[in-house]
Amino acid sequence: AGDVDSSLNDSFGEFSGLRRDEYEAALYVHTDAEAARHLFTVAAGLDSLVLGEEQIAGQLKSAYELARSAGATGAALNDLFQLAFNVAKHARAQTAIAAGKVSVASVAVDLAGEVLGELAGRCVLSVGAGKMNQLMLSALARAGAGPILVANRSPRRAEELADACGGQAVPFEDLPRAVARADVAVCSTGSAHPVLTVGRVRSALAGREGRRMLIIDIAVPRDVQGEVGSLEGVSLYNIDDLSAVVERNITLRSAEIDACREIIDRHVDEYLQSLHVREVAPTVEALYLRMRQIGDEELGAIRHKLTGSPDADEKVLRGAFHRALRRILHVPIVRLRKSAGSEAARQHAAALRKLFNLSPDEKPPPPEDADGPPRE
Repeated sequence: AGDVDSSLNDSFGEFSGLRRDEYEAALYVHTDAEAARHLFTVAAGLDSLVLGEEQIAGQLKSAYELARSAGATGAALNDLFQLAFNVAKHARAQTAIAAGKVSVASVAVDLAGEVLGELAGRCVLSVGAGKMNQLMLSALARAGAGPILVANRSPRRAEELADACGGQAVPFEDLPRAVARADVAVCSTGSAHPVLTVGRVRSALAGREGRRMLIIDIAVPRDVQGEVGSLEGVSLYNIDDLSAVVERNITLRSAEIDACREIIDRHVDEYLQSLHVREVAPTVEALYLRMRQIGDEELGAIRHKLTGSPDADEKVLRGAFHRALRRILHVPIVRLRKSAGSEAARQHAAALRKLFNLSPDEKPPPPEDADGPPRE
């Protein structure tokens, strides 16, 4: 493992152009069970900044597919990664580790769906053009909402955000008409005073023919007067409302960590057991083939002696069977006798008793013929 670690370290250096002492402290190495456990943990989202984040599983799949296409994975890694993806699905299906949204933008999308129902064709207005506005608009657009309008005191910023979200910039002085069109209004400006007042929103509602409006105020200080929430046909939520939902969901997910780790540990144990079975599989197969070969040889040698008489043929077959047993046991018994008295002999004898389920005080039955155990 040390040679592999060193080779990988050198590869990182060649790729990044950094000296080894500049990046080596940021690397860590896991082997055997811990390597499998770490991979399963990452796939399940327990190692993510956002607990239970499903995006990390997608990134892991992309990295795996890239490595596989480059011929950098073999049978063992292919099986391990496929199992990791299944473990992630199992953890999410059996626990609440991915339950609830844990970003303000995703909570806003869920809220919009609850208030307005189907989001397709719902007009979204962004009042402001900051980072939070962009996150909100992107999330709503992915959910199918549109058209998207952007109003900002800086026309250039409004156009940039509109272009990024596939929307349309509107002059800030046309904000009243834009509010009247909006089914969802996302407000986040740097204004020291409310941008959407009760009067402005009430005027906008007059032309909406009873269509409900959702206003999400994520600005600090507030962009929307609190009294707006009491208007008929308006649902008003602020950043504190959304953050409270996020915190509840994070708490819910955190409570599922132990349950997820139990699932991961169980899969690690099963995986290691399967590896151990694979390790002995070639030996088991070789043993089976050797035994079958001896049996076939002995049966072939007596075929011409079979007469059709049940008693006579039974004697011939019994003799062939015993000769096959003597041939099968000859080498291990001779070697066991040669090492008699040594610790190795005691270990071998114990292994034979365990493998063949022999009782420590079990005595063999008397032989039915003159042939005893093989001798040197």
